[in-house]
Amino acid sequence: MTCFRFPSLLLLSTVAIIALLPPTLAWAEDAKPVKVFILAGQSNMQGHSPISMGKDGDLDYAAEQEQFAYLKQDGQWAERDDVWYYHKDGKDVVTRSNLKPGLGANAGVGPELAFGHVMGDYYDEQVLLIKCAWGGQAIGMTFRPPSSGLPEDATLQAMFEGAKKKNPDLTMDEFEQIFGMRYRQVLAQVKDVLENLKENFPAYEDQGYEIAGFFWHQGWNDGCNREFTLEYEKNMTNFIRDMRKDLGNVDLPFVIATSGMGGPDATGVAGGLGKNIEPAQMAAAAKYDHCVGVPTRHFQRHQPGRQKSHWYNSAESYCLVGDAAGKAMVEILKGGASDASQ
Repeated sequence: MTCFRFPSLLLLSTVAIIALLPPTLAWAEDAKPVKVFILAGQSNMQGHSPISMGKDGDLDYAAEQEQFAYLKQDGQWAERDDVWYYHKDGKDVVTRSNLKPGLGANAGVGPELAFGHVMGDYYDEQVLLIKCAWGGQAIGMTFRPPSSGLPEDATLQAMFEGAKKKNPDLTMDEFEQIFGMRYRQVLAQVKDVLENLKENFPAYEDQGYEIAGFFWHQGWNDGCNREFTLEYEKNMTNFIRDMRKDLGNVDLPFVIATSGMGGPDATGVAGGLGKNIEPAQMAAAAKYDHCVGVPTRHFQRHQPGRQKSHWYNSAESYCLVGDAAGKAMVEILKGGASDASQ
């Protein structure tokens, strides 16, 4: 996994995203609104586990465990039409689907699978997962929340000079627009999906919607940068507050699944996440009601693949992350985990 890359400057204009749709639309008298969950982050929210690898830790293995036996019905992968999924990737390829395996990167598995099953079991209403995740993103830069502003001048200038080595024609104005571009893109994509629900999902019956929760799983790229590591808690704290404000609900349920890939014995960047990024994520979550941080490092139980930065390509790990995040979200929705991180 590349520790840092600069997204295309063409993804968003310099005009700020304003006036997202109200969190709940009018609906027919007896209909129940669609429950919408936003799943955001970088490659580990995308999900980079193949379904079948012939090794402990792949999805076949997970489905043999009692906890995830629901993944198969009559020997076939289960598909839920009561949980919809939407994702537009970095190349503008759109995936609209019922919840099933294969919705992660490269037809793989991510946290969406188990998370969607938990939310689908909890609600009688239709559930919609909108995934806004792209590889190689930092909350210190592309996901940077508005209230964090730009880095200090000296840091910004040093970063700009480094970026110009790869793109000599880059201007400072263009460089500054990279900061927060993915944050703005989350808002833009959510707005677009919700304005066009019938087009995206023909089974939608104009019953309206409610943005019910936000699930965050990210951190690797910030762990590759000293300045971003040091300010992660500040940026995560601001991200929660700003995102809630921009989505129109200052108490929006928010779950952070920490960056625990690699397991308890991880070294290098993965080990550093456990010492720096994960504590910052938990500390930020603890500052808010209706916000929970979920430790995940113990979910690295098998290593079927080679990519430590992607949970060693373990579908089991991704399912454990999604399941724990979903259960934490349910506790918030019930009012039982509203004041502190787990």
